[in-house]
Parts: sequence; C-alpha cells; structure tokens
Amino acid sequence: MAVKNRRKGKITNKNIMDLRSNKLIAAIAVVLVAAVIISLAVIANTRRRTPQTAYDFGKPVAQGIDISEHNGEIDWDTVADDFDFAFIRVGYRGYGSGEICEDSYARENLKSAQSAGIPVGVYFYSQAVSEKEAEDEADFVLDIVRHYDIELPIIIDFEYPTDEDGYRTGRLNDADLTTRENTDIINAFCARVERKGYISGLYASSGVMYYNLELDRLGDDTVIWTAEYNDSVTFEIEYDVWQYSRTGQADGVSSKYVDLNYWYSS
Repeated sequence: MAVKNRRKGKITNKNIMDLRSNKLIAAIAVVLVAAVIISLAVIANTRRRTPQTAYDFGKPVAQGIDISEHNGEIDWDTVADDFDFAFIRVGYRGYGSGEICEDSYARENLKSAQSAGIPVGVYFYSQAVSEKEAEDEADFVLDIVRHYDIELPIIIDFEYPTDEDGYRTGRLNDADLTTRENTDIINAFCARVERKGYISGLYASSGVMYYNLELDRLGDDTVIWTAEYNDSVTFEIEYDVWQYSRTGQADGVSSKYVDLNYWYSS
C-alpha cells in the first residue's frame, strides 16, 4: 500500500495556539450541536396547537358562535355573513338521568348552516363516567353527522353542572373520577371520532382543564376549545379556540345572548 510522505514540522508556540484554538472551536461546536438536539427534543415534546389541520380560515383569528336549542331559531344566512364558523350542539346526556338525548334543533341547524355555507363543527354535552359511555356518546353523534358536511371538529363538551347555589352536581360529579380517568374518557370519545375520519376536540372551562384533566395526555391533533369570561385566559393551558363571552349578541340569532368564540391560527 502506498503511503504519502508526511511533512514533519517543528512544534512552535503558533502551532500550540492553533491546536488550542481548534480544540476550543470543536468544544463550542459540540455544545451547539447538543443545544440544538435538546431544543428539537423539547419542540417535539411540546404540544403545538395546530388549528390549521382542522380548517384554514385565511386569517390569524377567526370569530364564531356556538349554538344549541336554547338559542331558538337561527337565520343562518345572516350568521354566515357575520361569522367565520359555528359549533352546533347535536345532543347531550342528562346529568341526572344519564339518558342520551338529541338537541331538538340539531338537524335543522346542521341543514341550514350547510346551505348557508358557513364552516361547521358539532359538540355533545357529555356526562360520561366511563370510557364505554364516552364511546356511546361518540357513536350517537356520528350517526347524526354522517348526513351532513362537517368541516370542523366533533367536540366532547366536558363540564360539571352546578346547582342553584353554584355547587357541582350530577352524575359526573358524583362519580368522583381522577384526572386520569377523566382524560381517559375524553380520549375514548376522540379516538372513536377519529377512526371515522373526523377531527376530534375537547371543550371545557379553563379551570376544569387545569384542575380536572391532563391535557398533555390528549392526542396531538385534538383541538382544544376553552371557556373563560375574562379579558384573557388566566390559567396556563394551551388552546386553539377561546369562548370569551356567553352574553354576546348576534344578528340572526333569536335568543337574547349567544356564546362568542375566537379561533387562533397562530
């Protein structure tokens, strides 16, 4: 094997300085590479909210309403002129009886909203106390929405009803579930929805999200819709949609008040 002649040189102070400089540069490079790797790992493990996967509104903040039978009849053409999206309740589980019921305006709202051309998602008011009940709720919703064009997520509305004195009541409260069990219920609903090709989502107050759920255990593509009626969301949670008012007003909505929401694209 041929071996190239290597030039032997005298070691000088300059050589030593160059060696030290090269070692320093190499050490800095190692530190920088490690920092980049750590940063990428942190980013990968951070739940980035990605509402664009649900719908591209073409603007950084979209405004919408959410509707149930309590809002009465809706002029959807007028609503479509004023708002970017809407969530429509399709049903609920009784917090006392546990019976699953259809919202009396659900099908009419879905049909008329679709005709008006406004992007629509749906939600179900849950009182599920087990994963099986959550799956039953999802199946109930899926059976209704298969007849309509649902562009936005199918949401599980997870909240504790309160009595006239403001205390929590109902079957979900009585079940006294852990934060992990609550989160398992939500994941069961969302998994059922996603298996049918829909985007899933969670609605809850910011306080419930902070104290009663484990948001970091939700699926990465689960859209998070929170409610807090302040100037901003005060709990340290991640979210895509913010229900910022329950006393809003809107042309085309026959009830005195309507819930108002912001959907953030960035």
